[in-house]
Amino acid sequence: MNMKSYTYPDGTSYEGEWEGGKRHGYGIWTRPDGTKFVGEWADDKPHGEGTLTAPDGSMYSGWWERGKKHGRGVLVYPDGEKKVGLWKNGHYVGEEAPADYPGHKGRELEEADRHLLEPKADFEKRPVWEKQSPISFGYLKKFNFVMGFLHLIQGSVMLFFALTVEQFSEFRMPIMSYFLKFDTQAMTLVTNPEQLWEFPFAIFVSVFLFMSALAHFIIVMPGPNETYNRDLKKGINKFRWHEYSLSSSLMIILIAMLFGVFDIGALVAIFFLNAAMNWFGLLMEKLNQYTEKTNWSAFVFGSIAGIGPWVIIIMHALGNADPAEVPWFVYAIIGSYFVFFNLFPINMILQYKKVGRWKDYFYGERGYIVLSLVAKSVLAWLVFAGVMQP
Repeated sequence: MNMKSYTYPDGTSYEGEWEGGKRHGYGIWTRPDGTKFVGEWADDKPHGEGTLTAPDGSMYSGWWERGKKHGRGVLVYPDGEKKVGLWKNGHYVGEEAPADYPGHKGRELEEADRHLLEPKADFEKRPVWEKQSPISFGYLKKFNFVMGFLHLIQGSVMLFFALTVEQFSEFRMPIMSYFLKFDTQAMTLVTNPEQLWEFPFAIFVSVFLFMSALAHFIIVMPGPNETYNRDLKKGINKFRWHEYSLSSSLMIILIAMLFGVFDIGALVAIFFLNAAMNWFGLLMEKLNQYTEKTNWSAFVFGSIAGIGPWVIIIMHALGNADPAEVPWFVYAIIGSYFVFFNLFPINMILQYKKVGRWKDYFYGERGYIVLSLVAKSVLAWLVFAGVMQP
């Protein structure tokens, strides 16, 4: 099955699953007059559990068979009166009914809604959302491949420098632990600084770019690309958020180390706080795939998680000096890191606010891909240049 949205000439829309060119699976069908069916479909007809809401406010919620109410259900009229019981071929038959009971003429789907039962030949046409978007799946596939290739080239050049240029290859950061131990002379607990590892800084900056390249190449592979396209129709890109949770979390600890964060505990906390921020981004898309009003809770919680690492970084960068005596370029560097790092949530805000071209989810997706190259490249080379620090 695949997800597809389609708007008929009269304004009726269907968003949900299709199979063999027919509505099949879970779907939402809406008419301009307010009639709405939410539930299961089979062979282009309501079949299974579903809810039909009429323009007058009456609502039937229950079981359907081949487009008709059939089985147990509840019909609620606008005045609050309820009809609860069994239905057979669209007719209400009471609380309990013998198998051969012919049923009373009940309230079936109205004539105005008759095409709920009728297959449409024109659903094979290109869906409206695809017509409105100048960005096709084929374009995004090629675009991902090109961006992945550009990341790969940069990562390879950076790795070459990291292995062959002495200043880069010998630049290593200490990873420290500050665990407590018992001092037998002072008879008290004291902090015991200990170096655990020398971090090959320049090599891991290139790894950041390789991770981005790998993510783009995975997306263009046949199987993952089908999943990618199907999710884009729903306003989701799981690949993006899982890749960001790893690559951007690596980048933020590289930035933190440049400003003196060497404690293994702080670095682990920074990594997972940043990863959580990105997973909240995925949750944001999952929560809002079918909603008319945007639920911003995941974005807010993700932003709070994302602020944490920057608080630690700024404390280490500026905490041991008089802010007035800190050279301007230090503020410029921190500001540059912060701006480029946070262009991604700005793109998300524009998407959900539907500002200009961002009304088209595909445009926002292309924006993420462009940012993946531009912002990540600038960040990577800025951080890589940090090797030149005194």
